[in-house]
Amino acid sequence: MYTPTPIRFALVLWAFVFSLMPLAAAAQEPWFEISRLNAGLGPPPADLQRDTPLGAVESLQFYLAREDYDAAAHLLDLSSIPTDAQAQRGPDLARQLGSVLDRKIILPWEDLTDRPDGWLTGTTDNEAVGRVRRSILLDALEMGDHDVTLRLNRVKPANREPVWVIAAQSVGNIAPLFDLYGPTEMEKMLPDWSRERGFGGLYRWEVIVVPIAMLVALFLGWLTLRWVGWAAGLWQRPLYQRILRALRWPATILVTTAFIGFLTQSVLIVSGTVGQWLSPIIITGYIFGATLAMVLVIDVIFERVTQKDPQELADPENIHLRSVATTISGLRKFVVVTAVLLGTGVVLSQVTHTRSLGLSLLASAGAVTLIIGFAAREVLGNILAACQIALNRSARIGDQLLFEGHFCTVERIHFTYVQLRIWNGNRLVVPVSYFVSDAFENWSIEEVAMVRPIILTLSQSADIDALRSSFLAWIEERDNGVESGEDARDVGPVESANVRVLDQDMFGQKVRFELPTPNPATFWQMECEFREMLMKKARALDGLDARMLPPEQVRDRPDG
Repeated sequence: MYTPTPIRFALVLWAFVFSLMPLAAAAQEPWFEISRLNAGLGPPPADLQRDTPLGAVESLQFYLAREDYDAAAHLLDLSSIPTDAQAQRGPDLARQLGSVLDRKIILPWEDLTDRPDGWLTGTTDNEAVGRVRRSILLDALEMGDHDVTLRLNRVKPANREPVWVIAAQSVGNIAPLFDLYGPTEMEKMLPDWSRERGFGGLYRWEVIVVPIAMLVALFLGWLTLRWVGWAAGLWQRPLYQRILRALRWPATILVTTAFIGFLTQSVLIVSGTVGQWLSPIIITGYIFGATLAMVLVIDVIFERVTQKDPQELADPENIHLRSVATTISGLRKFVVVTAVLLGTGVVLSQVTHTRSLGLSLLASAGAVTLIIGFAAREVLGNILAACQIALNRSARIGDQLLFEGHFCTVERIHFTYVQLRIWNGNRLVVPVSYFVSDAFENWSIEEVAMVRPIILTLSQSADIDALRSSFLAWIEERDNGVESGEDARDVGPVESANVRVLDQDMFGQKVRFELPTPNPATFWQMECEFREMLMKKARALDGLDARMLPPEQVRDRPDG
């Protein structure tokens, strides 16, 4: 019978797919096939439980607590060890594993199920749960320049039921891990009673040594703070002095952290209960100290290259220096924020190696972010506002402005506030967000020249032309540099000056003398000086050709 070509092709494809199904099923077997398991050991104990992950770990803990290392060796996959050496090496490796477990490993009991297939309930979208497992990660430890894992594998020897044991590769790492994290020579010299368990499951020497170590670390930190401050005074160059003084607290933090880390990780290896809290603290101390040192040194260097005197920056000729100073101030903020973010990222990336604290932080990251964001919303808003000022330069360091009726000079733009120097020497501290949202007059932002009005009340018959001539002549003399002194160029040009009669009433004429001033820093001084000169000139002309000042009976009356 003839079969059409498309049907024949479909039948061949169907047969090919079904021929691969046994291979796929074999590849997905929930265990590792091995020839023999621990053939060099004796028969396993009758109470040995290793058909489930939870039972295997509980049995391992039980035998290690009783120091029955011969029985505990049956929970290790010794396939990589020659058969004739397994009886000797197995118990020794079990003893070493017990020491490493006791000191550095926090067992993930929540991941250990009491089912032979290692199944964990959950969604199948997550590879860690909701599926049959044949290997479970117990923990990962640093060894040299990489991490090594301690795994529990499900293995099936030939003609035997599958069991859960410590993976062969992990067994090969037990000896190096014991050399790295096992009892140190110093600990071996301690009396036997101190190496027994005491309060809270800790070693008795931990209960005694750890608090003493903290006090000694604080004392060393205090000595470091004093010594670095003393060393800073020995330098003659101010830059080196400022850098050393800035490094006092970072050096204190690093020395304190280094002492605790060396004592608890090299001299006396603390148990996992203490280590799970000390390790993140030590990592945070190192990174925080290094980040703080970098930020403070960069801040000192930036401050060094910045023009320091805001009054000198307020000079109209230093408009470029004001922009540079404000830009550097913005860069300082950018460096600090970047360093803090990078340091925080490094801390979190390192802390995640400790399963107990790291995973807790990651699991609660969303809630922590919301809490911190709500609590620090004002601070974050001020930081963003400070960056906004640095970018749009609406107020630069050295700018002179009128803020809420105060004539001020911008002295400093901090993360959260702007420091303004009022003309009388007082300081006005304004939150950055309020400073940005409120309106103010900036007299240094573009053209700094302005016209200051001087209004005098003169008699009805006053000779305005005489005062106008003197007023314009004084301005022209100063504008041309005829007058000596540092304020010789603080008025002018004369083309911008004018004298106008604004009004007249029963008191006399209201005359406005328009005084052009190119420097906001001295305009008030020039205004007062020219008012005094005009009053002297008016008194000198009074009664010569005409009366200049109002009658005495109305001079003291309120204007209005």
